[in-house]
Amino acid sequence: MGVLVLQILEFIILVIIPFLIMWLFGSLILWGAGRIVAGPENAKFTDALWIALLGAILNEVLSWVIENFVSPLLIPLGLIGQIIAIVLPLLVVFILYIWLIMHFFDTGVLGAIAVGLLYMIFMIIIAFILVFLLVFLWILIFGP
Repeated sequence: MGVLVLQILEFIILVIIPFLIMWLFGSLILWGAGRIVAGPENAKFTDALWIALLGAILNEVLSWVIENFVSPLLIPLGLIGQIIAIVLPLLVVFILYIWLIMHFFDTGVLGAIAVGLLYMIFMIIIAFILVFLLVFLWILIFGP
């Protein structure tokens, strides 16, 4: 196979497929948690799809901004700067997800936090499983 084909295949395997899987599973988790907390009349699956998609996009944009603009400013702070560079995006993304959940599921702050925490826990579990499967698939396709 040509180098370009391998690069496209690598991009599909390492970026597109994980994104689609995380989006689908994230939406399902958000939908289920939203139905429990906000009720079936407020938590629609299409709303969960929007929350997961907008949250993922905002996460990527924020990560890029912090990596390219904020982290260099924190270098003089040493370890504290590194901790801030890690915690700050997580905190901001969590707040953004809470706001999206409140907006789309028409719930209060505490309900949105409950949905958000449940979502984060399950997404971390799914991410670990997905990374394991992708490494296994990579080894099968391209060798060790």
